[in-house]
Amino acid sequence: DFSWEVGFTLSEIHSLGPKSLEIVVTTLIASSKLFWAMFRSNPENGEQAKTRTFKSCMDALDIFDKAPAKKQLRDHSIVFPGYSFMNEIAKAMPYKPPNNLPQDEFEKGLADNFLRATNHQQ
Repeated sequence: DFSWEVGFTLSEIHSLGPKSLEIVVTTLIASSKLFWAMFRSNPENGEQAKTRTFKSCMDALDIFDKAPAKKQLRDHSIVFPGYSFMNEIAKAMPYKPPNNLPQDEFEKGLADNFLRATNHQQ
């Protein structure tokens, strides 16, 4: 059973085919945007929505990065909205980067990954 807190295991990520990868990534990014809307509509009681906003988007980017099926996709633009949205999140609310990374190092990593994805498109 899927849990928002746990997310996907590495074996589940590795078992995704190209179409499933697209669906998972786009669904997680869309979910992140919905959680963001929930948080913004009720910030006082929206700590869970705030946490899920960040986690869902990061999960989408992480899954895309780790999934072997991405090599079978000609079009990597499915992750562009995730990078764009993470930029918006970073500017709009305080967050704790994963793996205790300093915030500037985390944001540089996002930028580097975005550039790598855009270079794939060329």
